[in-house]
Amino acid sequence: MLKKLERLFYARNIAIIGATSQRDWGWSNGNAWIAGSFKMGFQGAIYPVHPKVRTILGLKAYPTILDIPDEIDFAVFTVPLAIVPQVMDQCVKKGVKFVHLLTAGFSETGASDNAEVEKSLIETARKGGVRVIGPNCMGVYCPEGGLSWSSDFPAQPGSTGLFSQSGQLAYQIVAHGADQGLLYSKVVSFGNASDLQAHDFLSYLARDDKTEIIGAYIEGLKDGRSFLEVAKETTLKKPLVIWKGGQTQGGSRATQSHTAALSGAQHIWQAMCRQTGIIMVHSMDEMVFTIKALQALRKPNGKNVAILGGAGGGSVTMTDFAEKEGLKVPPLMDETTHRMGEFVPIEGNSIRNPLDIVPAIMPTRTNEGNLLRVMELIRDDDNIDAMIFSFSPKRICDIYGKSALNDYLHLCLEAAERLEKPLFICLPRENNWQMDILRREAEEWFQNAGVTTFPDFRLAARVMRNMTKYSDYLSLHGA
Repeated sequence: MLKKLERLFYARNIAIIGATSQRDWGWSNGNAWIAGSFKMGFQGAIYPVHPKVRTILGLKAYPTILDIPDEIDFAVFTVPLAIVPQVMDQCVKKGVKFVHLLTAGFSETGASDNAEVEKSLIETARKGGVRVIGPNCMGVYCPEGGLSWSSDFPAQPGSTGLFSQSGQLAYQIVAHGADQGLLYSKVVSFGNASDLQAHDFLSYLARDDKTEIIGAYIEGLKDGRSFLEVAKETTLKKPLVIWKGGQTQGGSRATQSHTAALSGAQHIWQAMCRQTGIIMVHSMDEMVFTIKALQALRKPNGKNVAILGGAGGGSVTMTDFAEKEGLKVPPLMDETTHRMGEFVPIEGNSIRNPLDIVPAIMPTRTNEGNLLRVMELIRDDDNIDAMIFSFSPKRICDIYGKSALNDYLHLCLEAAERLEKPLFICLPRENNWQMDILRREAEEWFQNAGVTTFPDFRLAARVMRNMTKYSDYLSLHGA
């Protein structure tokens, strides 16, 4: 499958069947494919196909795919349902390697006639040696191969692979990830999975040298056994992060009308994740930030976390959040508290875990060096595996000034190095967008410096939990 799918992600020539003469690049899905591949710098030939128009977006168009002089590795269908069978027959005659059926209206409608059309299409394709993505999906995004269904995506390739049954969520995950500095090697939206299925794409990404971490949005599996076998092999080499759609009774019912998927019982999925080391997440934020953390942070050796940054009730609620997520907030070693007490005043501070010592680590002349000293002590504390450090850039700026905030951000980078354990920096979202400006500026600054930050404490705790579960799985299996 690895060699076969290479011709999909690195197609030599592509045909866009259903592009239009409309000059607005985003007017149709076919035109969006052309525009996206232009932006990615596709090196092969792009052939628009339209029965009447001769030029589309500056490219020569052809009446049918059979009229194109070159071989076609990959054809995108953006045509009405009624003519899809005819176009599929033409692709078989042309010897096309892969077809992406963007067209919807097949088995996901629940209508038996439409399901029969889908079944017949796949039979025709298989007999003719054509592999099919879809139907009812957005298709492929591979910046290195120059392919994209959207010109909104980054042209720079990364090391995250993604396969998704939902085109909309695939788009949003890519966009949200890109906003957080996450870049992708290959992404595929595969819809109804009538031919190529989840385990096919997982198998490819598991063996792809350009992919280090794999994410997936899945609503249901048609071949659960094959997926389980591939997942077991994959997770010993690369993290696999799955967002499972249809986890409730209503959500499960919705998946059947979305991609005709039978989602399976939630307890079965949970058992599969435990058996295979899959990291199961429950939101887009959790998926994106788990992948970011796996790429950027040191791996925690356990669940014991030190919490720094909360004051009073904030420390209490942070501790509750952490322990509800399965982490532990243990006392610090006696030596740690003794040595910290040498430079942290008793008044207004609490040298425990959680560490309520905010006044002692703020950017003032009398506190100079305190944050780094704290990190060194936590580094040497055998009771602690990682730290979550939360602070408000706006509050620091309001009290100490913008220059002090800038100095503090640089100090945090040095603190992360001194800790030598995973440091989860949390910059909590402010109450409104105007108050949130400084936080977003600090987030971008850290991102440019290669440091992962989190927009709320609970998300940081969940991500640490995900990382510790995966580390435990690898240790258990000697990986």
